[in-house]
Amino acid sequence: MRGVITNRMSSSKSKPANQEAVVTRLLEVIDDLPSKLQIAARYIIDHPHEVGINTMRNLASEAEVHPNCFVRLARELGFSGHEEMRERFRDFVRSGFGSSSDRVKHLQDLEKQGGTSSIVAGIAESILNNHVQTVQSLDVQALEQAVKWMWESDRVYVLGLGAGYPLAFNFWYVARMIREHFILIPRHGSLAMDDMLHAGTGDLLFCMTFQPYRTDVLETMRFVKRQGVRIIGLSDSSAAKIYREADLGLYAPTHTPQFFHSNSAVTGLLEMLCAILVVKGGKAASRHVEKLNTLRWESGIYEE
Repeated sequence: MRGVITNRMSSSKSKPANQEAVVTRLLEVIDDLPSKLQIAARYIIDHPHEVGINTMRNLASEAEVHPNCFVRLARELGFSGHEEMRERFRDFVRSGFGSSSDRVKHLQDLEKQGGTSSIVAGIAESILNNHVQTVQSLDVQALEQAVKWMWESDRVYVLGLGAGYPLAFNFWYVARMIREHFILIPRHGSLAMDDMLHAGTGDLLFCMTFQPYRTDVLETMRFVKRQGVRIIGLSDSSAAKIYREADLGLYAPTHTPQFFHSNSAVTGLLEMLCAILVVKGGKAASRHVEKLNTLRWESGIYEE
C-alpha cells in the first residue's frame, strides 16, 4: 500500500550492483513508494550523474525533499544508507565514464574528503584497474598475429593523432630500433593520406585512436583499405569503428577519474608488442638493436 514502507523490495532482491541497476530498480518500484520517496527516486532517475558528485544535502535541496528521504530510499533498495548507494554512482565517474565536468567535480570532491592523498589514490586505483582489465581480456594470439604481420610487411605505417600521437611516436621510436621499415605518419606539414598514397598490398597500417575518436584517422584507414593495405586498429573499446573495421583489432581501456583519458594501459600493451616483436625477430632483430645501441654510446650522447 502506498505510503507504508514494508522493505519487501529490499528483502526480495539483492541490492543493485551498479548505477544502471539502481536506476532500473527505481523504475520498477517507484509507483509503490511514498510520495516523498517518489520525488527523490525521480530526481535520481533524471539526474544519475549528480548522485556521485554531490552531497546528500545538495541532492535533497535540488529535489526539494528532506535529506532523510534519500536515506530511506537507499534502504528500500537494500543499502545500509545513502552513502552505500552513492558509491554505485561514484563508480560511474571514478571509472572514467561521464562528462569531463563530472570527472572534474569528482576530483574536487576527492580533495575535499581526503586532500591530495585521495586524488592520488583515486588515480592509482584507475591505473591499476586498467592494467588488470587489459591483461584479463588480452588476446595473446591477436598480439602474435599483429607482430607476424609487422614482420611480413614491406613497410609498417604507424598513425596516431591528438592524444594518440605520443603513443604512436613512442611505439615507432622503439620499433624502428628493431627494424627500420617502421614509418611514423603524418610527416610534418602533410596529411596521413598523403604519406600513404603509394602504399599497397605489401604494406601495413598500425593506427590508433581513443574516445573521442579522430575522424581523420578513420578516413585514412578507410582510404588505404581500398588500396589493399592490411590494417591493425588499436582503441579503448571493441565497439569503436577503428577496432571493428580493421583487419585486426587490439584493445586497452583508458578509464580514469581524470578529465582526460589515461594512457597507461595502452602504453603497457604497446610495450608488450615491442617485446614480442624483438623476440620474434630472432638474431637479426638482436643485431639491429645492438648495432644502434653501440652507435649511440660511441657517439657520446649518453652519460654513465
